[in-house]
Amino acid sequence: MIMKMDEKRLSEPTRLEAETEIKLKGATICPGIGIGQVRILDREFIVPRNEILESQVQSEQQRYSEAVKTVSDHLHEHIEETHTGSSLSSSLILKTHEAMLTDEQFHKAVISRISTEYKNAAWALEVEGEQIVAGLEASRSPYLMSRAEDIRDLVASIVDALSPTPKTYKKALRQDGELKVCISDNLFPSSVMEARRFHSVAFATESAALSSHAAILLKGFGIPAVGGLRGLRESAANGDQIIVDAVNGVVIIRPEPETVQRYITLKQELEVPEKLPPSPPISSRTKDGFDIHLMANINNPDQIQLVLRNRLEGVGLFRTEFFVLETESFPTEQEQFDIYHQVFTAAGGRRVVVRTFDIGGDKQIPDLHYCTGQNPALGVRGVRRHLLRRPDELQTQLRAILLAAVGFPVGILFPMITTVDDIREIKRLLESVKEELRAEDRPFSEEIQIGAMIEIPAAAISVGDILAEVDFVNVGTNDLLQYFVAADRDNDVVLRYENFENKAFLWLLGFIIERAAELGKEENVTICGEVASHPELVPLLLRLGFRSLSITPTSAQPVRNAIENTDLCVSSIKPTVN
Repeated sequence: MIMKMDEKRLSEPTRLEAETEIKLKGATICPGIGIGQVRILDREFIVPRNEILESQVQSEQQRYSEAVKTVSDHLHEHIEETHTGSSLSSSLILKTHEAMLTDEQFHKAVISRISTEYKNAAWALEVEGEQIVAGLEASRSPYLMSRAEDIRDLVASIVDALSPTPKTYKKALRQDGELKVCISDNLFPSSVMEARRFHSVAFATESAALSSHAAILLKGFGIPAVGGLRGLRESAANGDQIIVDAVNGVVIIRPEPETVQRYITLKQELEVPEKLPPSPPISSRTKDGFDIHLMANINNPDQIQLVLRNRLEGVGLFRTEFFVLETESFPTEQEQFDIYHQVFTAAGGRRVVVRTFDIGGDKQIPDLHYCTGQNPALGVRGVRRHLLRRPDELQTQLRAILLAAVGFPVGILFPMITTVDDIREIKRLLESVKEELRAEDRPFSEEIQIGAMIEIPAAAISVGDILAEVDFVNVGTNDLLQYFVAADRDNDVVLRYENFENKAFLWLLGFIIERAAELGKEENVTICGEVASHPELVPLLLRLGFRSLSITPTSAQPVRNAIENTDLCVSSIKPTVN
């Protein structure tokens, strides 16, 4: 929890023995290479536990109050130094921390523990903070889990301030300037955001939830990352030199000097200078001459530069909900217009597919009231939220996209489609938005295309009917597989069922593309799930019949290599279910 490592550990690490260095084998989340010093994100700090005398209670309570004041006095400095580079605004983080620091109920609880349990201030603080964190983490809500990180941050700051002199706390705020590789037991969005705050050059985790939204964030930020590293926390300590080889899915702890030099050379060979001007898209073709279209999945406007540098054909999936989650509020029509127009302009004529807010399930914000229940993933999420509860949110987003899309090739993609009736209802709402804009005499894109996410088995089975109503479909293999095998994609325990090569699942993918081909619309089907970013699985998708992939931008070259090495005339795949 707050001060000590969990006793429960995974099995012994898979080690490739070397003289002094330790190698752990895992799985690549985001390709690349990072070299730096270990920074453990699961906060582990030593809290002195001393019972005090009754005569010491008042002075200990006074020490606690002074420590809280010290943290408050240096809060702006703390936010600036530890949260620089976050996509969250510093003012929002500042507001959150100020709210906790002024929570009189929390401070009274700590002071009460000092007097009733005769605990020293740091011990009383740890116990109170641990209770709150346990409750937040038990919720499994990403938003509440991220608030647990804030509680940890606050507790750690006050414990630092309880040190013998204020200089100790001030020193704790400073960073040593060394390149950091963040490691964690878990793979939560909050951990990824913290890694980004520290400008981490790489990320490594024991978690094997490689298709989680935190994993998607790592790919979006372009942070080299490896997961599924059994024994990582037992092998690495803060300050250790570490190499994250997210090309081969290997992490090397305390590497030999010659190993470091070898990876420095390899890293230089792999990196593309960012100062080079973007070049035109590169076409991808199989060994036997089949053209394959490669687009990009992005999470924020800045990532359009990754699309250009990796010379992809466009944006196959712009996940707009991530800038809602990062600011914890819904942007206005003008704010959205500015974001979309920035992306469309920067794309330089490439097609951009904008997915409407996919809020709900494991992607929630504090003022969200409609995606609760025992299983939010099966509740009011995605377009269900808009059709059943908040059509106003969708109308605002549609207005902003239509207005910003003038003169650009743009598609609008709707998530969590279940039946063709969802599409028809959306089209009616879209037409009403267009009528509003015509009445206001505002120019908007009349040529915009609409598409449906195929991520629910019911939608996959009725894909022919859906394709008759839309211009294109994107197959979201992450959620489609999750719903197909009834296994939570973020739950390590059931990850054995999250197998993209499951014969029944391959049959379903084959069914989707075959139905599209019968309608002459196979070119209008794109795989946008993370499976398309795995080079070893790309030949499988191509042999099923898919010719359009939307991938993590940093996976572009490995995926191109896989395409160029595939000969579709050699063999084909027609999966059957026995």
